Amino acid sequence: MKERESRSLKLGIMVTVGLVLFAWGIYYLGSQRKMFTSSVTVKSYFNNVSGLVEGNKVRYSGITVGSVLEIGIVSDSTILVEMSIDKKTRKFIRKDSKVEINSDGLMGSKIVNILPGTASAGSVSDDELLMSLSPLELDDVLQEVRRVIDDGQTVTNNLIEITNKINKGNGDLALLLNDNTVTTRINEIGNQLAQATENVNSITTKIDNGDGDLGRLINDSTLTTEMQKVVHNFNNVSLVTDSITNELLVFSRELNTGNGVVTRLVYDHEMANNVDTTIAKAGEGIDEVVEAAKTIDSSWIFNLFSGKKK
Repeated sequence: MKERESRSLKLGIMVTVGLVLFAWGIYYLGSQRKMFTSSVTVKSYFNNVSGLVEGNKVRYSGITVGSVLEIGIVSDSTILVEMSIDKKTRKFIRKDSKVEINSDGLMGSKIVNILPGTASAGSVSDDELLMSLSPLELDDVLQEVRRVIDDGQTVTNNLIEITNKINKGNGDLALLLNDNTVTTRINEIGNQLAQATENVNSITTKIDNGDGDLGRLINDSTLTTEMQKVVHNFNNVSLVTDSITNELLVFSRELNTGNGVVTRLVYDHEMANNVDTTIAKAGEGIDEVVEAAKTIDSSWIFNLFSGKKK
């Protein structure tokens, strides 16, 4: 009797535990898929879901807002993912929000991440289609890391080659580091530069003190005054020259366009010939007057009145 009661008690406990586990499992699955909450469905097309399965979480800005409801193949390059979104969070998800597939941690399961959109686009409605982004594949990351490692190895090899050349004394840098004569030459150049600087300082000091022709030219105000006078005189000469030039231009313009005697002498050939004829006749008249004067001078009448004797 007691043994039967003990078995019945154990069976009752097992049945009770089983019912509790069953109820908890149903509640857990329902909460994961939002079966017991009001929800809306959104969709998105992907070329590759990267291992995403139904029931995986859907997150918005890091907060779980739903789960993957269904995954179906539409064509050989397109996969449709339907997501169940809690209706309470629907107002935060915009129609221009974008969807991407990420990993939950470095090695975690895949999740769908909804990126925020703009407020002006409005909230999503039931059966809304959202634009998707290509998922970041782990293989792509590993290939990029491998490329970076290869580049780093190349840089390391180049550095090793450069250091070997420097140690062997090849190249200008190695010569600069290993050859003491180069350092000595640099020191000599530095000393020469210091001496040149000292000479320049000495020259500037002499100029400041008014020593030498250059110092007097810079510091003596009388030389400056004389130079100003010379410049002033030169300006006056320039003004006179400009005046003469202008007068010559006016004369030339009047000569080209005027009707004066000079212009007629230059351009009127008939008048020039007449002038030549007149001058020639005047010359002949002068010769005749001279000849007559000579005749009168030698005549007896002129000698009579002048008191001269032959």
